[in-house]
Amino acid sequence: HYKDGNLKAEKRAEAITLMLEDFGLEEARFRLEWVSASEGPKFAQVAREFTAKIKELGPSPYKT
Repeated sequence: HYKDGNLKAEKRAEAITLMLEDFGLEEARFRLEWVSASEGPKFAQVAREFTAKIKELGPSPYKT
C-alpha cells in the first residue's frame, strides 16, 4: 500500500467528489490530506480545521 495506495486514494477521492456533487452536497464535506505517522501536530491541525468546516456547513440535509 505504500507504493500505490496514495494513487488509489486519489482516484477514489475524485469519485467521491463527483458523488457529492451528484447528491447536491458541498464538496467541502470531504477532504483528502496526506499526513504521515510522524506528523502528529499536522494531523491534529487538519482534524481541527475539518471539524470546524463541517460545523460551519451544518448537518447533512440527508440527516433525518
